[in-house]
Amino acid sequence: MTSAAGSATHERSGPVLVCHCHRVNDARIDQVLAAGADGVRGVVRATRAGSGCGGCIPMLRELCATRTGRVTCPQHADAVLAG
Repeated sequence: MTSAAGSATHERSGPVLVCHCHRVNDARIDQVLAAGADGVRGVVRATRAGSGCGGCIPMLRELCATRTGRVTCPQHADAVLAG
């Protein structure tokens, strides 16, 4: 089994922490996307994930793309965080 980030994982028993700075897990990201968030931009607005150190941005992009079927270009996500 592989995770959304593509690394090998074992069966997990609960949500995966995506943003350590703001304690946002993949289950919360799924909730926000299901409620109509517009990909990375909406997730950042709703959860603040990605607005701390930025280390979770690659995983956040991949989760949003996987869950919504839409690819977000890296520059777009960076612009969201900057402004």
